[in-house]
Amino acid sequence: MVELLVVIAIIGMLIALLLPAVQAAREAARRMQCSNKMKQLGIACHNYHDTQQQFPFGSIDRNNGESNTCLWRFYSMWGVSILPFIEQQAAYDMYFGAASLENATPGAVNPSNQGRNRELAQMRMTIYECPSDTGVGIRSYPSTEIKDDGTPAHTKYTPFEQYQTSYRGVAGANTGGSWWWDSDGGAGGTVRAYMRGILHTVYAVNPTTDGAKSIESFASVSDGTSNTLIFVERHQPKVQIRRATYWSSVPANHLYTASPKSATLISHDWELCLLTCGQSSPIDTYFCGRSAGSYHPNGNNVTVSDASVRFVSNNIDVGLGWAANRTNLQMIGIWGCLCAISDGEVAAVP
Repeated sequence: MVELLVVIAIIGMLIALLLPAVQAAREAARRMQCSNKMKQLGIACHNYHDTQQQFPFGSIDRNNGESNTCLWRFYSMWGVSILPFIEQQAAYDMYFGAASLENATPGAVNPSNQGRNRELAQMRMTIYECPSDTGVGIRSYPSTEIKDDGTPAHTKYTPFEQYQTSYRGVAGANTGGSWWWDSDGGAGGTVRAYMRGILHTVYAVNPTTDGAKSIESFASVSDGTSNTLIFVERHQPKVQIRRATYWSSVPANHLYTASPKSATLISHDWELCLLTCGQSSPIDTYFCGRSAGSYHPNGNNVTVSDASVRFVSNNIDVGLGWAANRTNLQMIGIWGCLCAISDGEVAAVP
């Protein structure tokens, strides 16, 4: 009996020693799958560029007077635009480009409209999901569509649940406070245009007739495609569905704007992010909502605009925030410089 107990104890010790190694191997495999998916997104953007002579829009804003978080205001997102280049042509064929993404009634906007935009927006696209993300595979209401009391945030259409996803397009950097750069208009666009990223929002009341102010291409990435990010990870816990990521809609949740706070790369821990950023104003919480993060130990995958994928450490320099006497590099750090296409600081991806 004693010998049997000793054998059982030894087996238990071996299992205890082996389990962390098994878990580490599984996470390494998940991280590799995530990396492969992000590389496919980078290649898809290159193929899109070969066809259209430009990168896809982050989103197209109708600029119709509605809140800029309302889906009724937008025509498309990058997640929709690159569908034909990730072997999803059939899904893309459901999209009607002259109607907003919430549109669900063929013919409502145009007699020839046979689009099924809302049905498309509610589809699950596993290529936009990282295996390490605990929030994927579930449907939720975007926080910009539903108020805290559970009532709709607008009256244009009935809000609907969508599948959460893991990747955000890089809209640009910000230097603290309200200085966002996520679109080609507004304060961020006119004051610090050099902070823009590749996949930002463009304003076009009608995408078939209106010219966009800032259409990005390889030529406009003056900092170099090997020094500029196009996609980052953004994971959201199941228990904290706040500003989750959705592949087809809700630009405030869908586009990533680098924030000069150390919580940038730990955003999956909402409470820790708020603690790091401070909670003195709503702007402070926005740093957490518009941030990057993953469940990979010590960092997260990023897609560089040359279509390569790198793993960036949580310890990367994220800057000190805006101040009149600081340089771009001091304000937004290496991380922020990687998110801007023409900030003048040629920072290499670690």
